[in-house]
Amino acid sequence: MGVYAAQPGDFQAWVDQNLAYLLERFPNYPKQVFEPQRGPDSCRHYPRAFMGEYLRTRFQMAVHQAKRLNLTVARYPRHEIIDVKRSGRVVRLTANCDNLQGSLVYESDAVLLATGHWVAEDHRENYFDSPWPAARLLSEIPAGATVAVIGTSLSAIETALTLTSDGRFSASHSGELQYIPSGRPRRVYLYSRRGLLPKVRGKVGAYENQYLTPAAFESRQSPDLARVSLERVFELLNQELEAAYGRPIDWEAVLSPGQDPQTVLAHSLREAVTGDEPGGTVIWQTVLRQIFPYIRDWYAHLAPVDRVRFDQEFTSVFFTHVATQPHINAAKLLALMKAGLVHVVRLGPRYRFYHDESSSAYRFDYTDAWGQPTSDGFPFVVNARGQNAAMATDRSQLAQNLIRAGYVRSGGMAEAPEDLVPKSEAASARAKESRAHLSGTLRIDPATGRVRSLSSKQSIYGAVYAVGAMTRGQIIDASMAHSLCRSTDAISKELLDALLRG
Repeated sequence: MGVYAAQPGDFQAWVDQNLAYLLERFPNYPKQVFEPQRGPDSCRHYPRAFMGEYLRTRFQMAVHQAKRLNLTVARYPRHEIIDVKRSGRVVRLTANCDNLQGSLVYESDAVLLATGHWVAEDHRENYFDSPWPAARLLSEIPAGATVAVIGTSLSAIETALTLTSDGRFSASHSGELQYIPSGRPRRVYLYSRRGLLPKVRGKVGAYENQYLTPAAFESRQSPDLARVSLERVFELLNQELEAAYGRPIDWEAVLSPGQDPQTVLAHSLREAVTGDEPGGTVIWQTVLRQIFPYIRDWYAHLAPVDRVRFDQEFTSVFFTHVATQPHINAAKLLALMKAGLVHVVRLGPRYRFYHDESSSAYRFDYTDAWGQPTSDGFPFVVNARGQNAAMATDRSQLAQNLIRAGYVRSGGMAEAPEDLVPKSEAASARAKESRAHLSGTLRIDPATGRVRSLSSKQSIYGAVYAVGAMTRGQIIDASMAHSLCRSTDAISKELLDALLRG
């Protein structure tokens, strides 16, 4: 992880060089986070504050280097860009400033939209539309409360760890992590359609893919618009894993594990430590790691009907295996589950989430593992599903103006936001219909990151680029660190090359 696409280990290297500074800056953190990494290929899991310090210092370094090259770097704090329009060879930015009445207009040769995540704000009582900032959860959710968390992703796990941070962890004689709760611990229930937790990050081996390669994808593209079918992708993946393991793959067990989440997590932890082959590496993680450089190109070339199918049926399984969790978080989560304070619940494809006004509770109506109708109620709910792919849920003026101007593609990953579904059938039907027509993400050229219809095709002058959340639905890993680095690296090189050419 790091800000440079060609140096993925930059963050770890920076931490190793600044451990003394970080210890002085964060003296209350556990001493183990200040220990240097073990081995040349390892990367420890650090508090988010470490990443914040890393990003701040790298930004300051970039500003300093730019000034040394006689490049002017101007910052506009407390300015909100509310509109972007192309006018000939320039882009006009309209901004609101906290200190002024009315709007300001700036002109630029090129613009990069990197707005980050947005949250569809929901101001219902005891409903948290985001798990951040974590301090808000601790201050507004009392000790001893029972809390529902929507999602089972990395953010959901961080939420569970936050809500149980008043207790402590200790290692048993066997080395297994145990949780010692406070006097009044909170109880946490993680809800998702599949009830799948991220796999635990293990050691990557030396196995080289034979089938799941860029050359194989190119040779299997269909002649119409160079599209790739989902069936062919699965065929390549199955061939690769069968060759690597020397046996057939039980895909039913991958998509729907028959064991309970605690057992599945314990198995994933053991696999991450010992590997699934004699060398101690995890073969399937080794296979998937090799597709990262071209995963976005594969996704961009999927036939439209296959992309929709992938988004609806396989996205959660894909990210469960790609966005893995660090060993320490998994060990803590398992300890919390064994202590009976964290539970993972599979909702299935058909469920209802709503606010029951008669009891002032938030309810999940679903069918349990035994086929019985079930209704769970909670006084507190935290939405930890992460970024919604549909820009229509971004209420910022900039997003709404981009939608009105036609720069946002409709459909795609327009998944329904986690709104509270009304109880009446008529209201439910209207909500379902509106969600089906949500706008998707910015129309971009996946190869360059340029916003289509808003950029000059001939030069950088008048070009508008976008990275991150606004490009989800076209860039499958848009919000992952390595993908952001790859996108910004390509855009920076294009801009710098243009400047050098004069």
